Amino acid sequence: MTESIRFLLPGPSYVTNEVREAMTAPSIGHRGPDFKALYASLQSPLQAVFRTTSDVLMASGSATLVMESAVVSTVRRSVLHCTCGAFAERWLEISRCHGLDADELSAPWGEAIDPDLLRQALRRKSYDAVTITHNETSTGVLNPLAELAAVVREESAALVLVDCVSGLGGAPFETDAWGIDIALAGTQKALAAPPGIVLFTFSPRARAQAEKKELRGFYTDLLRYLRYHAKQGTITTPPIPILYALERQLEVLVEEGLEERWRRHAELRTQTEQWATERGYTYASAPDCGSPTVSCLRPPAGVDPPALVQGLAARGVTVGGGYGRWKPETFRIGHMGEVRTEDLGALFADIEEVAGQLS
Repeated sequence: MTESIRFLLPGPSYVTNEVREAMTAPSIGHRGPDFKALYASLQSPLQAVFRTTSDVLMASGSATLVMESAVVSTVRRSVLHCTCGAFAERWLEISRCHGLDADELSAPWGEAIDPDLLRQALRRKSYDAVTITHNETSTGVLNPLAELAAVVREESAALVLVDCVSGLGGAPFETDAWGIDIALAGTQKALAAPPGIVLFTFSPRARAQAEKKELRGFYTDLLRYLRYHAKQGTITTPPIPILYALERQLEVLVEEGLEERWRRHAELRTQTEQWATERGYTYASAPDCGSPTVSCLRPPAGVDPPALVQGLAARGVTVGGGYGRWKPETFRIGHMGEVRTEDLGALFADIEEVAGQLS
């Protein structure tokens, strides 16, 4: 890829010209043979991305839809939410909105969930499911998902529900090997396709638990998605141009190789960390749990983060502001998707110039 990327949000990420052009393909009916062929063609590369032999389903909307659907479809009474940032806390809020017995195992913002504390929580109480955020976009924290999922399996019969929205395609993720029951991700982050589709897995254990729940809603009923998936379709009209874009972007991803993509994202994180250390920028996340796709940084004294983001925008460069309670004190760099080392180098030069004008 030769395009210069000056759009480095922590999602949605930059979409290349060839992927955008794929969206101009002729429209097709979503119940016809052409769509079924398109839908079927996506299965193999999606299974490779999720590292699963099971089917990968899809829904039209944002990842929050399937976050809600996962608890509505599978949780009968109680659910434990592991929280370490704004998006993990959103899942907790969803469960409480539905009147579920929702408990919270909270880590301070910037820190990862402690597997030992999770083990203790599971020994105190029985849960239908445990939710975990793989990569917390608001704080730039990567949780030790393999270890956390193992704890859940060792200590309980609870389902393991995982938000892998900003990690899938950029950080190691193993649906089958780690025993994940529902893994969900939008198309618009490290996968680098346009937003509008949620991709998710749905294990036999999760299906069996959903079948025992009488009220699962309509748009939130994951068993309904499964029935339509069996017919190579979706429950409602999908954004077909986005599926064309996803088809092309998956070809790009397969050509690069998933493990090579993981390695490249790790290098982008290292490059950002080295620059930040040299220039007096500090990570808001703890050093042992930094994300390979999102860096959440505090600038040196005298540099206001919102002003820095605005100053970059005036130069045609987009980064993310702080999120939630960290909004006034941090900014975020999304080094995900098709971002390369040269794109980060150009961004750092722009940050230094803008910061010099502000301080």
